[in-house]
Amino acid sequence: MTQHNFHLISRQALMDLVWNQGLTDAQIAEQFGVTANQVYEKRKRMNLVHGRVSAQQLQEIVGLAERIKTLPLEAISEIQQIVNRYSQ
Repeated sequence: MTQHNFHLISRQALMDLVWNQGLTDAQIAEQFGVTANQVYEKRKRMNLVHGRVSAQQLQEIVGLAERIKTLPLEAISEIQQIVNRYSQ
């Protein structure tokens, strides 16, 4: 992939790379031919930086997201209320 593609990457696509795939800024930078600082700055502009988390914490977050996918709809509704509360 090219630097031009990174310039056009959507928030959702970048969020997928970071949160769902667990890639670091350096790994994303390598894929797109940009620097890790450029990736971090783009995440910052897209409000995808929520404080620093360790690799283990990120792994736990990704695992939790996977488990949430299997919950019944009632549980998803409860989780959505929590997400909404912290997103405001």
